[in-house]
Amino acid sequence: MTPSINPNSEIFLNNLQQIQSRISTAERQLSSGLRVSVASDAPDQISGILQLRAQIAGVQQTQQNLSTVTPQVESGGNAIQQAIQVLDSATSLATQAAGSTLDASQRLDLVPQVQGILQQLVSLSQTAVNGQYIFSGDLSGQPQYVLAVGGASVKQMTQPGPPAQIEDANGVKMSIGLTAQQVFDAQDGNNDSAFAAVTGLLTALQSGNSNNVETALTNLQAASAHLNDSSSFYGAAQNNLTAAGNSASQTVIQLQQQLSGEQDADAARAALDLTTGTTDEQAAMASQAMLKPQSLFSYLG
Repeated sequence: MTPSINPNSEIFLNNLQQIQSRISTAERQLSSGLRVSVASDAPDQISGILQLRAQIAGVQQTQQNLSTVTPQVESGGNAIQQAIQVLDSATSLATQAAGSTLDASQRLDLVPQVQGILQQLVSLSQTAVNGQYIFSGDLSGQPQYVLAVGGASVKQMTQPGPPAQIEDANGVKMSIGLTAQQVFDAQDGNNDSAFAAVTGLLTALQSGNSNNVETALTNLQAASAHLNDSSSFYGAAQNNLTAAGNSASQTVIQLQQQLSGEQDADAARAALDLTTGTTDEQAAMASQAMLKPQSLFSYLG
């Protein structure tokens, strides 16, 4: 004969199991803060929860990417501002040399200063952040330009592609940098190369020809205008990064609020469930204890 559990005892055990399950669920929610911590807690909601978590992770990665390139963009903008000031010094020297008050010997005396200006421009084109040359495009491990032997000209070392673009939280790509060639060297055949303008001034001063100095002065002014355009690019890039960062932060907050609504526990309700469950468990055990004691064989039939 197959032994069976007394029906009353079976009801008691089932009820006790349900009470203990409620207690366990409430304890888990209070300790983790989550209503849904595993798929079995809410099978119909887990897909949406996982999707929200993936979206949050994606936006947070975007925030990290924006944070990584921001110092590069800021340094690029600062370097160009310094280059504008350096070129202003060259323009001032060219204006002085173009005047009729200086003779050829006096113009030669300006050569060391102009060589120093060229050296400063090359150094600014080699600006690096965390060991990466920010004006070297996709070849950021080395500078694009160096000062040639003798210090009177510039040598191009690489021909990089443009810097990588970065995406905001909506997947919109943004340009975040220029190459040294785009900033400091000739573009589209225009006489707006800072390097060429300064080396041209050097040559003009060494020749002693005031007409050549006038030409160099004109080229310096064009180069200065070009540097200002490059500065505007970096200003816009910084604004775009700031806006993208703010937008990403807002998006993360919104997604986290949605996720909280989907998975977070109601702490007050969980505490009440724990208290009620514990009370029910104690009452059930007390009630069962008041019944006629039965041996294990009574439960088995």
